[in-house]
Amino acid sequence: MSQKVINGITYTTLAPDKIRKYVIQICEKEWDTEDFPKYGADLYDSSWKLEEIEVAKIVLNETLLQSDTFQKDVQTRIKKQKKLYATRKPLAPLILRGNDLLIFDGYARYHLLNELGVKKCFAYVGYRN
Repeated sequence: MSQKVINGITYTTLAPDKIRKYVIQICEKEWDTEDFPKYGADLYDSSWKLEEIEVAKIVLNETLLQSDTFQKDVQTRIKKQKKLYATRKPLAPLILRGNDLLIFDGYARYHLLNELGVKKCFAYVGYRN
């Protein structure tokens, strides 16, 4: 692991050969069962790499945002991310689908970045093979 800084935000980043395994573990842990038929091919059949991404280009899953359960959960996570940032702890890169920059993981970090007015962030981006 190493640390990289962009727009004043420090991220903990992985070596290129470790990214794919990490992304799959995170998504398998965080996703609901119905997410795998929709997004599984994009998760498992992609090559993953660290990229600098313009925050304004990131796409949110509107269906997920309309879920009351998700909203309650993400509010707790946003508070956690704010505490990490306040104590100068590095953030994990977002996880994005490459063809449209849809967030696969990192809604709370995305919210924090937006609140801070950050223009660019680090993300693990997957492109279908």
